[in-house]
Amino acid sequence: MSSFSVHKAALEGQIGLARSLLNDDPKLINSKDQDGRTPLHWAASTSNLSVLQMLLNYHPDLEAKDSMGWTALMIASAAGHSEIVKELIGAGAEVDAVNEKGQTSLHYAASKGNVSIGRLLINHGADINAKDRASQHPLHRAATTGNNAFLQLLLNPPEGRPKTRLNTADRAGNTPLHLAMESGHGDAAVVLIEAGADRERSNSEGQVPEEIEGVGGQEQKKVREYVASKVGRRIE
Repeated sequence: MSSFSVHKAALEGQIGLARSLLNDDPKLINSKDQDGRTPLHWAASTSNLSVLQMLLNYHPDLEAKDSMGWTALMIASAAGHSEIVKELIGAGAEVDAVNEKGQTSLHYAASKGNVSIGRLLINHGADINAKDRASQHPLHRAATTGNNAFLQLLLNPPEGRPKTRLNTADRAGNTPLHLAMESGHGDAAVVLIEAGADRERSNSEGQVPEEIEGVGGQEQKKVREYVASKVGRRIE
């Protein structure tokens, strides 16, 4: 970014400078820097709502993607800026846009465990069962991070919406339950089992969730024992 670029002004919250540059040349609103990012991308990466609202007055391309395929909404979702996410959705941003990895904004909200952003996305139509290039759904992401509140959000979609696919396997054959156990998140595993997760489903290596090596040693043993104490031992 040059020292006086509209991109830098958006990033640094220099509303007056950004407005002046855009008034001189309105086409700058969709100009891309070396990262393929527009001023809107940089504004979305901050929590400065005023800058974003000013940029929206110049009718930016809400679906512009950077060099990695990220939209402004994806950036805001991953960064945890709920007010920015709300503003972009209100302006018409596509909630199910995908990047080069096939991931949506909901995937990133799930990875970060940001329930308020997840709820915003879902309430505005985000696909709970969106699948990325690793064949992972947002539920896989939430299980990996062990965020029970996000798991519950995904497991209880709004009335009339499709149910979350609880036992879908990713490219490695792992279901969300496999990933919860592998990551040592006993509470998350219990939530999934109580919701109906298949405890006998084998992954590509022939492992059922509660036999997966995961964090290993005594820690993994403790997770297995904890799960068994809450939901009983699996019948082999």
